[in-house]
Amino acid sequence: MARRFSKSKTIDTRSEEEQQQDRSRRIRFIGPWAITALGPVLVEGGHLAVAGNPAALALATLGIAGTGASLCKFLGHLDSKAKRDKDTVRLHQVNTIAVTAAATLGTITGVDTAATAGAWAIGGVGLSLANNLWSAFHTKSSQKGTSKWEKLEAEIGLAKHELKEPKSNGKGTVIAQVEAKDGATADDLVRRIPALASALKIGKGRITHTVDDDDSSLITMRVQVADLLKEGFPWRGPSAFGASIGDVPIRTGRYEDGEDVLLNITGMLRDPGPLSNGNVEHAIAMGVNGAGKTQGNQLIIVECGTRTECSVIAIDCSKFQQDFGHVRHGIEWPIDKKDAARRFFKLLPNAIEKRTDFLAAKGMSKWEPGCGLNFLVIIGEEAADFAADNEHYQKILRTARAAGIWILTSIQRATHNNMDTDSRANSPAGLCFGLRDGADAQYCLPDEAIEAGAWPQWGNRKPGYHYAAGLGIPEDRWHITARTELASKRDQADAITAGAAIRTPLDSITAEAFGDLYANRTTYDAPLLPKEEGEEDTSQQAAPAPAPTATATAPAAPAASAYTGPPDEEMDDVDEETMAREVEELNEMLQNVLDEDPEPGEYDHLRIEDDIDAPADDAPVFELGGDDSDKLTSDQGRQALHERLDQWVREGKNSFAPREVTDIVIRVNLSDTKRWFYRQRDALIEAGVISEDESDEGFGKYDILRSPLS
Repeated sequence: MARRFSKSKTIDTRSEEEQQQDRSRRIRFIGPWAITALGPVLVEGGHLAVAGNPAALALATLGIAGTGASLCKFLGHLDSKAKRDKDTVRLHQVNTIAVTAAATLGTITGVDTAATAGAWAIGGVGLSLANNLWSAFHTKSSQKGTSKWEKLEAEIGLAKHELKEPKSNGKGTVIAQVEAKDGATADDLVRRIPALASALKIGKGRITHTVDDDDSSLITMRVQVADLLKEGFPWRGPSAFGASIGDVPIRTGRYEDGEDVLLNITGMLRDPGPLSNGNVEHAIAMGVNGAGKTQGNQLIIVECGTRTECSVIAIDCSKFQQDFGHVRHGIEWPIDKKDAARRFFKLLPNAIEKRTDFLAAKGMSKWEPGCGLNFLVIIGEEAADFAADNEHYQKILRTARAAGIWILTSIQRATHNNMDTDSRANSPAGLCFGLRDGADAQYCLPDEAIEAGAWPQWGNRKPGYHYAAGLGIPEDRWHITARTELASKRDQADAITAGAAIRTPLDSITAEAFGDLYANRTTYDAPLLPKEEGEEDTSQQAAPAPAPTATATAPAAPAASAYTGPPDEEMDDVDEETMAREVEELNEMLQNVLDEDPEPGEYDHLRIEDDIDAPADDAPVFELGGDDSDKLTSDQGRQALHERLDQWVREGKNSFAPREVTDIVIRVNLSDTKRWFYRQRDALIEAGVISEDESDEGFGKYDILRSPLS
């Protein structure tokens, strides 16, 4: 019985994709050799067909050359769509040009001679070997480079976002252009950025993006793959020592891509550089305790203190000497008490009015360099101490920018209970340092910066790291992380000391507007620095305020001692034995007075029910006073009240209670002296001489803003 033999069929277990890749690989390896072997037959056939007809030969030659050129351009388009690397594109172009040239020359001369056949064979073998070697060694690296984005497209849904060729700046930053297609939007990409950051193994906030203003489908994606700010940058000193604050921007640090952080605080600059000119933009500096806000403010003070046409007013009601002691001699007006800050903000509207009137008289709508006024930089450190419920603060922010005044509100968290929402709305610029919750950046940074990916949720782990928005900075840099430069207190103090020779004194218009409050301010002529080894212990006391540049309308009052309030009683250094002896002596003195009784009572013998004889006609009469000769008219009472306020101003007394002027009020020759006082009070408030003390501890008191006689 014969056996039936059957041939078993081999089953291919590979997937369809793997089989397709295998077929493509075979074509890449066999294709060049097939063209080298079969090409001469086709070319020689074409040559024989048109060799006897010159016109046909010319047309055939042009046709082959044109076809080759078109094929070359078409392959370039396909390579661009497939996002192939430059080396692959060059290989395709070389192959296309070589085949076109060989076919054209072969059609003209033929391939039947030894020379032409040899040339074809040598060129064909060389190109075939080159293509095989390229396919063997380049395919893996090419697929490795292009498959990552393709894999991301498949895994996190980026198929509708085409990645253009990414570029690195050599400083840890990769910038790529992304085009949204088929109705995709930038928001679709933004929603997938957290997944993209996870896939690329980088931290949150390291991928940011901006959308083209003219074409919303074009997105610039920025990936920071390395933190170059970690080691910090040493302070390079003042950016433009001796220049006007209106010449060039101030420099406070560096971005993570190595560019300088420049701020245009005046709005208008003669040489803005990369920044734009515009209007003054008040700013909020926000960050948790220890995030580096104060160090940034110190650098701003040093920059302003080494320029001309600029005066700095620093308000720190918590720890002024600790924060700004080393640069205090460069601050035109240091304010370290809440009541002084409150009075300052009450007088600032008057200064704004005087300054804007001065600029308007010169035909200026805003402050400009050389206008005759100093640019005022007001830095409010720990602003929650004075900005939370200060109605004057929000009004000032609305009007100060036209007067050449820039206000920086430094605060840990600019929520509504720490800073009025209107005040926040009138501070469009932001310097956002580390936060406990990155979402709090909305209280400091514009929406554009947050939407682009700014995320400062590093707390105080990275002191000095921040985002800067507004202040003339291009919008495409609002979401780039920066860091303030590292400057020692002594270096900053030396720069401020050197700047004393070039700083412009406060202009008379502003000094007059602030009046006695400015004239009686405390100033410093030396920095407060820790002693270095071998340095002598020299006292660093407050210096008297220089004479104001304003010209007073009233005659100068005689100098008076500064009002210091009731003296503090120090009992710690008195020993108990001495105290007991003094108490015993005091008791003995009192007993002696009682024993002596130098004026015995004339009526000691009388009882309660006895009548007292009338005094004699010549007996002396004791009177309490208050006769008509001691009375004051309404005008005289007003003058006495003004003189009392003027005296208090010269003594440095800044507030009073109504009971402190009762002796004047009761002498006014009117039936209703209480109503008279209220009329005088309202007139003084309207004139800006006094104002109500709105603080919790100042209920019923009044702040003295200036002398009514000046």
